[in-house]
Amino acid sequence: MTLAGSYRTLKTLILSVLLLLSLFLLASCGSDQSTTTSTQAEDTPLTRRAQEVFATTRGSDSEFPGNMITAAQLAAILQDPQRSQTISLLDTRPATELETQGAIPGSLWIKMQSIADPESLAKLPRDRTIVCISPTGHTANQVCTTLRWLGYDAILLKYGMGSWTQTTAGKDITAADAQRAIDFPYPVIEAGGVPAGNSVVKATATFTAPPENEYDELQQVAQEYMSDNVLDQEYPFNNISATNLYDRLSDPVLREETWLLDIRSPAAYDSLGHIEGTINIPWRRLGEPENLGQLPENKLIVVIGDNGRDSGQVTGILKMLGYSAVTLRTGMVGWLPTPETQEILDAVAAAHYPVATN
Repeated sequence: MTLAGSYRTLKTLILSVLLLLSLFLLASCGSDQSTTTSTQAEDTPLTRRAQEVFATTRGSDSEFPGNMITAAQLAAILQDPQRSQTISLLDTRPATELETQGAIPGSLWIKMQSIADPESLAKLPRDRTIVCISPTGHTANQVCTTLRWLGYDAILLKYGMGSWTQTTAGKDITAADAQRAIDFPYPVIEAGGVPAGNSVVKATATFTAPPENEYDELQQVAQEYMSDNVLDQEYPFNNISATNLYDRLSDPVLREETWLLDIRSPAAYDSLGHIEGTINIPWRRLGEPENLGQLPENKLIVVIGDNGRDSGQVTGILKMLGYSAVTLRTGMVGWLPTPETQEILDAVAAAHYPVATN
């Protein structure tokens, strides 16, 4: 072979290698979207537990849909000598609120940030339904889901202490969110689907405790999550108001860094409308690998529910799985008027049940 022929052969080989390298880089760039996701969530003790907790969320066929109990329901149970023995009251409000507002008689107080500590968990019964109580229900939802994560049967007082007795938080947060949405509703996309509430939503599995050999890992993750300084955050207590979310979505840069997850039923999502750009994954199915695998690892996930007390339970688990997540405070009720709007206003206005003071 001549020198020129050898040169042409070498040149062809080099060009071929460069072409293959370019195609590989192009394919790699094409698959690297702005959101880092996986098509399937990894099978770990954490993801398995997330799927179990999501799937066992009480449905609309339950006495306590969405793992929530109203003040009227709780008052009736406490007045029944037999049924009152089936529940345990857990109050995690700031200590100052107990001193100024009193507490529901029979409540056990534990600081929210220490609820997943072993010494705190040892005080909680596993043979009763634990009713989690906070100022408005927006932090009790996180306590509730943490306890369910660890195998405790837990529910939360739906609108918090503000629905039990007259409190500032009840009026200035719960009722105020609903009223603002009545006065100044934010836009939604209306799909015109079937009316919400036409179908009965059921839990898809039976609630069980986690395996003993996985409990320590689950408890450690829960302890780290609950011990966070919830006030020293961009969105305190892992909640974002409707106004703050609207402002965030109006900023092109922040909008690109935000991922909207609507966990309501498809019926509610379609018929009541939804925020533009949301992905609808009903929360009982969120833990399934193909659904959990859609969630981005490099964006702020805003979890949107009917009233915020539902979506807050989802936020807690997502944070324990390592995602950056916050809850739309008061859910879609805080975004625009919904069928639950009047229920919230009535609950706060009618708060009149007895409290115990020290």
